[in-house]
Amino acid sequence: MKTKRNPNTFPLKYIAYSMAALLLSGCQSDEETAEKVAVEVPFSVKELPMPNDGYGYDEDGTISLPDEPAFFSTKSGDISYYQNFETSFAGIDGWGLCVEPLEIPLKSINSGQKYPLDDASLTNNVVIIKSDTSEVVATKKSNDGSNIYIECHSALESAETYHIIVTSGVKTQFGEPLQSSSEFKELLTATPSSLNEDEIRVKSSIDNALNAYSNIGGDTNSVVYASTFTTQDSYAIMDAIVENNEEAKLKFDNSSHYPVTALRSEGDGDFQSGIGDVFIKYELYKGTLESNYYLPFSKGDSENCLLDKYDPVSNCPDMYRWMTNEDGSHLTPENASPQFTTENIPVDLYLPEGEYEGQSFEKFQNGELPVVMFIHGITADKSAAALMMKDFVKNQWLKREFAVVAIDMPYHGERIIHDKTGKPISAKEDKSYFINITSPLTLRGNLHQAISDFISLRYALNNFIGGTPEVHLVGHSLGGIVSVMFSEMTQNTQKLALTTANYVVPGQGLVNITLESLTLGIEMETAVKSSPDIQRAIAETVIPNQCYEGVSNQDCILALQTFVEDPDNKTSVEMLENEIYQAILPLLKKGVQRTIDSADPASKTSRQVKNAQPTLLIEAKGNCGEICEVGEYMPDVVVPNSAENNLQTGTEPLIRALQLEDIREDTVASEKPLRGVIRATVGGHGTYLFPYEGPMDESGMPSTENLGDVYSSTNTQQEAVHQMIESQGISITFDEDDMQNIESEVVTEKVVTEEAVQ
Repeated sequence: MKTKRNPNTFPLKYIAYSMAALLLSGCQSDEETAEKVAVEVPFSVKELPMPNDGYGYDEDGTISLPDEPAFFSTKSGDISYYQNFETSFAGIDGWGLCVEPLEIPLKSINSGQKYPLDDASLTNNVVIIKSDTSEVVATKKSNDGSNIYIECHSALESAETYHIIVTSGVKTQFGEPLQSSSEFKELLTATPSSLNEDEIRVKSSIDNALNAYSNIGGDTNSVVYASTFTTQDSYAIMDAIVENNEEAKLKFDNSSHYPVTALRSEGDGDFQSGIGDVFIKYELYKGTLESNYYLPFSKGDSENCLLDKYDPVSNCPDMYRWMTNEDGSHLTPENASPQFTTENIPVDLYLPEGEYEGQSFEKFQNGELPVVMFIHGITADKSAAALMMKDFVKNQWLKREFAVVAIDMPYHGERIIHDKTGKPISAKEDKSYFINITSPLTLRGNLHQAISDFISLRYALNNFIGGTPEVHLVGHSLGGIVSVMFSEMTQNTQKLALTTANYVVPGQGLVNITLESLTLGIEMETAVKSSPDIQRAIAETVIPNQCYEGVSNQDCILALQTFVEDPDNKTSVEMLENEIYQAILPLLKKGVQRTIDSADPASKTSRQVKNAQPTLLIEAKGNCGEICEVGEYMPDVVVPNSAENNLQTGTEPLIRALQLEDIREDTVASEKPLRGVIRATVGGHGTYLFPYEGPMDESGMPSTENLGDVYSSTNTQQEAVHQMIESQGISITFDEDDMQNIESEVVTEKVVTEEAVQ
């Protein structure tokens, strides 16, 4: 039974209040002691460790939380609960896929001190078991005295049941065994007749885990904590969208096209295209894609939206809503009928210069030109295709000619929405309009909509050309991330087939990618610290006579800004911001990632691996050693290749999940098309499109000078993708210059020891 909740409660705000009050009052702690401290796994039926099927599921199939509204519909008006990252996953049909580490809480018994456990003792004593196969999942374990952290080597499978076991073989640093809580022990031995409905459900979760542990030869008497959890279905929503979008249509005005454009004029020595061509012409057609639009916020809602940094959600509510069913209920595998409207999305079509007016368009319409779909990155737009399409539209050297087609993602390019005053709601202005962590379900919806748009474009190519044309995919940065998921959703539908899929600098684990990024991380940190909830909480704490209930956010925050004009006050407030951010960060990472796992590449690789989708991935590896020195090329500073705090973050774990082989020399497929990765050592995140990231300078970031070699690297990367596509995934070759731009020798990577993954 769910309890009635206070509709005004907003946990982020109250975390901030609590932290601010605690920090201002001073932290008190027990004196250090040399006495042995016993440690247990805390347990309460009313507040179970997560993930845990003991929470149960609502009638709509979503996770049930104790203080959740009794009935949900976006039409009921009570949506703030599902916008909060601590509870947004109550709108999901299952738990996360271990893209963020799983956590098991720890508690010192009769002591306020926290001591880390013996990490070595976690091996074989903290396990995850897959229910249907009794397979022990490969993991890395660690702890900090507050939690045991379980990092999975690969994402857990979609819509599957798993069990967590912790035994008394785990030791404290004093050599004492980890203990179970008294409530856990009592529940284990209780008779069913003595238990209420909630307790019976929790005990069932425990018993199922104990049975699974017994089946692999484990001693159930040693178990101090056990639980069962079911992962969310990471395919159901997009599978429904694949079925819905088949009727998408393309329209072009084939009577005229934009003037033939020279990418580089003869004699213009200052302009470098990156591929060394002197003169290239192409034809650019403009069209529209009639497609299903599943988001609740569109250009038609402009009059109901006012961008207000002091109270953003209340003043533009639809931007923080998400995809739902027709009745406003959550989307689940049992009820996946997302409501939608129709949108006309602008399309750019690049064609080779024809010998006469309309010739190339006729070839395109007749299916004589293979098609390359391009997906742009965050803050870019469809015009970025002009930076990569040169090899495909030139008609020199008797190479095959291609058409290149591109559209904007939501909140990008021509799909920007304006508020009632005309201010642009554009990812270029503010990435958080698309990467909307204020409402994680909205972020999931934004990503699903982006995938949906390209599913529609792929279908529309069939409908416009007739039949199933040869279609290739290229995605860069966020476009590479979306491309991985789009490719995954094409695998079970022949009409969506891709001849090759090419991902340039993608990654997985989207929340931690953003936080660990050398460029995006500081933006997210600043956005969280400056959020109106945190700023108001601080204001109510440090200037309570000016900011209290009934005073608007704007007045509170403006008063706080006046308060920090005093340098001493500014120092105190910055300390509060930092401490609150550090307290909120673990909750934010877990809550947001758990909510968006079905819209993360980590959950979208198995189908393309199974079908051996011809694939090329390019990683910005750089050429640094253990530490980057001035003059060396840095690893990707936007999408990190890996992260020390999570095995599942970055480009490298995605490469592993896709099971790609290294391409370090001329490669020709013999029995099956290529599935490989090229690690670029020169340039950086954006080098595929244009050369702007030079070697690291004294600032510790890529310079914008000394770009001579980076031009060569742009050429190498574009030519590799072109060869992959032109050969239909059969061959990629390199000349002497190319070999200077890629990793051509095996580099020994830091490996997790066998003990750590048991």
